[in-house]
Amino acid sequence: MGSEIMKNIFIAALFAAVISAPVFAGGKMDHSQNYASGAQGSNGVHFFGRLYIGYDQKATGAANSVDSIRDNGGKSRLGLKFKENIGGLTMLGHAEWRFDLADGWATSDSKNCNTDANGSSPCQSIELHIGHLGFMTPIGYLGMGSYETPYKTMGFYDKNMDTAIGMNNHGASSSTDFGQAGTWDSSIMYHGKVGPFHIAYLRGMGENTNNNNISKNDYSFGLRVENLIIANLELGVARTFDKSEGADGEANDKIFASYKVMPNLDVFYTSEDLEITSTGNGFTNGEGDIETFGAHYTMGMHNLQLVYATGDSREVAANEDYRTIGISNTMQLSKSTDITVGYIRKGLQGNGNAIRTYGLGITHSF
Repeated sequence: MGSEIMKNIFIAALFAAVISAPVFAGGKMDHSQNYASGAQGSNGVHFFGRLYIGYDQKATGAANSVDSIRDNGGKSRLGLKFKENIGGLTMLGHAEWRFDLADGWATSDSKNCNTDANGSSPCQSIELHIGHLGFMTPIGYLGMGSYETPYKTMGFYDKNMDTAIGMNNHGASSSTDFGQAGTWDSSIMYHGKVGPFHIAYLRGMGENTNNNNISKNDYSFGLRVENLIIANLELGVARTFDKSEGADGEANDKIFASYKVMPNLDVFYTSEDLEITSTGNGFTNGEGDIETFGAHYTMGMHNLQLVYATGDSREVAANEDYRTIGISNTMQLSKSTDITVGYIRKGLQGNGNAIRTYGLGITHSF
């Protein structure tokens, strides 16, 4: 039922935006993703990167805590991008690789890279995060390659993503490629802006199951509206669809909002209706709801993030329901370097084990 309502909202919003295009023909269109920081493209190639290393202590239930020094989420990046004017079009290119400064393997600790057991899926010291080529046209950006999904980039509020204290690792958002960590291979992308409306659509096109992490005709869609009703208010919806699940495929739907209350304080909200098996953060068959409230508060060199989330399983009684709380402080030491300290806890309401993580991380962008 919820998925049908979301589908109708998407169709109506897309239709409204398209028929409004002549009215806003003079409006600016853009193409943006949650990439590592780097110089904004002018003609020529620009190199950029980010180095990250973190210490974390994770405890599950009554078991002894586990200490790690790592970059388990692949936050460290190296990349290049360019743009070139070609007549009335602008060609845009972007390639970005990730790696781990601590253990040398561009993969999470769930894979053992120190044995021969990974021979069928070998570990690599550096691997592609995203890479694509496309054109900025009068109707928006059109491209193909690998991209972060609109489900991830629209309504993205976690400043600790890709670290041990990330929200998606503790149930405060969905996870994996069909959730908040979505990065898809072999896809085509459209992104455009018409007045206050931002629209993005990503569709899987590859049929080679050995090398693609999604299937042909899987899709991700997002619609974001800024400053339409109230200044500094953002509202939006997003969806990912996995055609391989169930008889007719299954979807994850997200509603999101943020509001800048004052120059140094903004609040945010997300509500996720999950059906896809891999994205539910412990829900049986992945089916459940996650509701998240949070705030960012800046005070001098300090940027605080506060998060409270609830998870409600639809398949099993309350023993899979949980609450997550998190707090972190990012201290901006310079324009390029910061240190983050934080704590996040996912506590199950049933008999399961709580997960508690303390983290300290250093980031330098260039």
